[in-house]
Amino acid sequence: MTMTEACVYSLARSLVVGLVAWPLCRVQTNWLRSLSDRRRAWAWWLVFLPFLCPELWTGYAWSGFAARLTGMGLWPSAAGTGTRQPLAILGRDALVDEVLLDLLLLFRAIPVGTLALYFAPPPRVSRAAWYCWQQATSPTARIMHTPVRTAGDQAGPAELSPRDTSTREQTGNPRYNRWRASLQFWLERQGARWPAWALMTLVTFQEFELASLLGRPAWTVWLFDAQVGGLALTESLRKTLLPVLCQATVLLPLMIWAFRQRASATTNACEPAPRHWYTSLVSWLAIGLGLLFLIGLPALHVGRDTWNGLWRVVQSPSQFRTLLSEIGAGLVYSLTAAGLTTFAVAILWRRAQSTRWGTISLCLCSGPGLIGPLVTGLALIRLLQEPGLRLIYKTPVSLLLGLVLWLLPRGFLLRALLQNSTPTQGSHLARLLSVAPAPRVRGAAGELLWKLRWRREFWGVVVLAYWAFFDLTTASLLAPVTIVSAPVMLYNQMHFGKNATLSALVLLTVLIPLGIFAVAGWSRRFLSVWLWR
Repeated sequence: MTMTEACVYSLARSLVVGLVAWPLCRVQTNWLRSLSDRRRAWAWWLVFLPFLCPELWTGYAWSGFAARLTGMGLWPSAAGTGTRQPLAILGRDALVDEVLLDLLLLFRAIPVGTLALYFAPPPRVSRAAWYCWQQATSPTARIMHTPVRTAGDQAGPAELSPRDTSTREQTGNPRYNRWRASLQFWLERQGARWPAWALMTLVTFQEFELASLLGRPAWTVWLFDAQVGGLALTESLRKTLLPVLCQATVLLPLMIWAFRQRASATTNACEPAPRHWYTSLVSWLAIGLGLLFLIGLPALHVGRDTWNGLWRVVQSPSQFRTLLSEIGAGLVYSLTAAGLTTFAVAILWRRAQSTRWGTISLCLCSGPGLIGPLVTGLALIRLLQEPGLRLIYKTPVSLLLGLVLWLLPRGFLLRALLQNSTPTQGSHLARLLSVAPAPRVRGAAGELLWKLRWRREFWGVVVLAYWAFFDLTTASLLAPVTIVSAPVMLYNQMHFGKNATLSALVLLTVLIPLGIFAVAGWSRRFLSVWLWR
C-alpha cells in the first residue's frame, strides 16, 4: 500500500468514526447538562477515562486478536477449499482487526466530541426560532402567501397587480427562496456542533499506536516506518503534504468558525437539555463499553500472565534498574513539559478571553499540535538542522519543544474542562485568610485554596504529564540518543510477540507513574500543613 492509499484509507476511517460518534456525543452532552454540579464533575472523569488510557497499553493487549479467535476454535483455521483458503483467512482476520480498531477509535473519540459539544457556544438560531421557521414554511402555512380577494371581486383566478408582479420578479422563485432560507437556518442551527465532529476526525486520523500494533494500514504507520527505515527527511516531509492538506481542510473552517464566534459575541443562554428516557441509558452504555474495551479487558489480558513475568523481572536486578531509570527519565521530561504547557496555556487562555489577538495567538499555537506529533516532529527535525539551531537538535531542548507543541491543544481542552467543572467562588477570600496570624486559620485557608484552585491545576499537570510520558512518536524522533524512554523500548519489543516478561514490563510502566502521582496527591495534605503553619 502506497502513502496515498494509506492516507485515503485513514481519512475514510476517521470520517466514518466521526459520523457514528457524533449522535452519541449529543446524547452524552444532554445527559451531562441534566446532572447536578457534584455529579457532573464525577461524570466528566468517567467520560474522559477512555481517552486518558495509554494507547500503547490498549494496543498491546488487543494485538493478535483475530489469531486468538482462531485459536479458540470460533472458526476453522486450516487451509482448504472455499472460505478456508489462505487468502480468505487473511481477509477475515484483517476484517476482524479493522472492526476492532474502529471500535477502539470510536470509544476514544466520544470523549473529545462530548467535550467540544458541551463547551461550544449556543447556536445563534435557538430551538424556538427553528421551530417557528418550520411552522411558517410548512405546506399548511402557505395559505398566508396567497392573494386576498375583496368582496367585489368576481369569481375566477386571482390576478396580481403590477406592484405584486414586480415584487415577485424581484424575489425570484418562492420555493427556491424558502429552500435557501431553510438551509441557512439549518446551518446556523448546526454551526456550533460540527467542530465536535472535526476534532473527532482529527484525533482518529492521527492515530498511530493502535493501528501499528493491530497491524492495520494508516498513513502514520507508513510514514513512521519509512522514516525509521532510512527514508530521506526531505522525502518524508514531501510525503506529509497530503495528510497536512487533509487536516487543513478540517482545521481552517474550524478556526474561521472560532473567529466568527469571537466576533459575533453571542449572548444567548444555553438551551435546556431535552430529557428523554434513553439519554441516561445510552450514556452509561457508551461509558461502560469504553471502559471495558480500553481498560477492563486489556487489564485482564495483560494481567493474566503477569505474575510469572513479575517474578522474572524481580529476579533480574539489572533489568528492573534499567526499567526504573527509563521510567524516571521519561517522568522528568514529561513533568517538565507538562509544567511549561500549563504555564503557556494559562497565559494564552487569559489573553484569548480579553483580546482578539489573543484568540489568534491561541489558534496559531494550537496548530502544530493539532496536525499531529508525527508531522510536528519531522518539521522540527528539519528546522533544528539549520545552522543556528543545530546545537539543540537531539537534546533535551528539542524533546521538550516537541512535547510542549503537542500538548498545547490538549492543555486548552483540559483548561476548559477543569475550569468549568469546579466552582471558583471564594478564592479571593481564601487568599485573604492565608495571611492570617493564626496558623490554624492559615492552614484552613491553604486547604480551601487547594480545593478551589490548585487541585485542578495539579491534576491537569498530572494528566498532561501522563500523556507526554506515553507519547511514542515525539520521543522516537526528538529524544537524545543516550535516553530511551520506557514506552519506546517496549514498543520495539512488542513487534516480536507477547510473553510474560513483556506483559509485566508493560504493567509496571503503566502503574509506576500512576503510583507516583497518587503518592504525590496523598502527601500534598501534609506538605500544605507544613507550608501554611
